Amino acid sequence: MTSSIIYQKNGMKSKVLFFSIILLTIWSHSSLWGQELNFKVTVDKLPIASLQKSDPNFMKILAKKVEEFMNNTKWGDDEFKDYEKIKGNMLIVITEELSDRVYKADLSLQTERPVFNSTYVTPMLNIQDKNITFTFDEMTFFQKTINTFTDNLSAVLSYYAFMTLGLDYDSFRANSGDPFYKKAQEIILSLPPNVASDDGWKSIRQGDKNRYWLNENLQNPLYRQFRQAFYEYHRHGLDGMYSEPDKSRAVILSALTAIGQVNLDVPNSYLIQAFCDAKSYEIIEIFKVADRGQKDKVRSIMSDVDVIRKRDYEVLR
Repeated sequence: MTSSIIYQKNGMKSKVLFFSIILLTIWSHSSLWGQELNFKVTVDKLPIASLQKSDPNFMKILAKKVEEFMNNTKWGDDEFKDYEKIKGNMLIVITEELSDRVYKADLSLQTERPVFNSTYVTPMLNIQDKNITFTFDEMTFFQKTINTFTDNLSAVLSYYAFMTLGLDYDSFRANSGDPFYKKAQEIILSLPPNVASDDGWKSIRQGDKNRYWLNENLQNPLYRQFRQAFYEYHRHGLDGMYSEPDKSRAVILSALTAIGQVNLDVPNSYLIQAFCDAKSYEIIEIFKVADRGQKDKVRSIMSDVDVIRKRDYEVLR
């Protein structure tokens, strides 16, 4: 199997793209440029969540419509071919039927990015978003939301589309995700007061683990060092592991050191927690084969940064 690198440049983005010889067999089917996402969406319900007022096919219909909305909407200006699309898995779990057509649900989202010259994909987001209230029936159509509010689920889905793209762009070129974070911010600013006060959106307490603060952190100058480290971690760390593993591991350690410093300056931030939620297992695997000095440094940094998984890093002792 052979690999190539393609550089796509369109203003703010210079992105390394990966494909194998296998993909050449489907090249003719990928000739049209288009949407950026390739999400698999599943809808389920808690066993205790009775859906007595809903159509028996409600969950299948919802999954299909969400998947079509995420994958068929054009979210930015750059054009993506099929093999360039950002892959992700979204799980919506219905927790309660509040009334006719009104539901409460938890949303889980995992997105990924390919690593150069490798079959490995690195996790980018691993989000657990709880207690989302929305209205839905078979006639519902979701709408891309930026600065005009239509409904809560459209706003939540649009928000995560923009955040997914922002992080992906940031990993290929430093700070190039800014336009997408600003669009996500416009969604937040467009919310009516009764929606903006919802736990998932509200801005009352700094450090809350919600959509508002994830977006705020990514645009806050206090986290510029984190975003530079995020870029270094991916572009000069992971992407070099195949050809120069020792050098790349050192780059990743430097990036983690910078993130550790940000955590000291701004403790308990949602942005750093989200990074750890996605990367903890990966970081452990990268440094299992490192020298003793690197292992000790990573264990020390991550034990402070990722307190809830402190025991997991003891494998590096």
